[in-house]
Amino acid sequence: MASLKDIKVNINVDTTDFIKSLRQLQERIKMDNVRILKGWAKEERKELEEAKDNGFLSSMTLINGIGEGDRDCNALAEKYYREDPNENEQMAKDIVDFYCDRAKFPEQMYKVTLPDGNYLVKDKFEDNRWMFKYSDQDGYDIMNSTDCEDTFTKEQIENIDPRYMAFAVPVEADK
Repeated sequence: MASLKDIKVNINVDTTDFIKSLRQLQERIKMDNVRILKGWAKEERKELEEAKDNGFLSSMTLINGIGEGDRDCNALAEKYYREDPNENEQMAKDIVDFYCDRAKFPEQMYKVTLPDGNYLVKDKFEDNRWMFKYSDQDGYDIMNSTDCEDTFTKEQIENIDPRYMAFAVPVEADK
């Protein structure tokens, strides 16, 4: 029998795929440690995301534009002018953190309801199993749902089965 010293291991790793996977993991870890922005209306959020993606060069340029009533940022300007000075300061912090990837908006959540009345839940006390539960015509949950999660991100649903996305209904986020 060969000793451990005599055993050679040849691992052939495609460097580009490895580096790409490593960067994706690094980005996921980085995004898990960011602050979640709350109190932003849908239109305000949309304008901020668009400004970052293709409009303003920096967060300070955007903040100055809002203060001067920039017509491309109507919702942001309205938010700025209706808030008190302390909330305007928080708004500026949110914009800077969003531009620097230290803050993000919460992900869109979905409920999965099948045509037969069953809906997808994750039971918190049954080893976090995915299951379908049934509600009667009055919406009363026959199986107590207080111990279950019933809203999921798109990624969570697709990880279970991508076909369930056809039955996913967006849930309005709380402000």
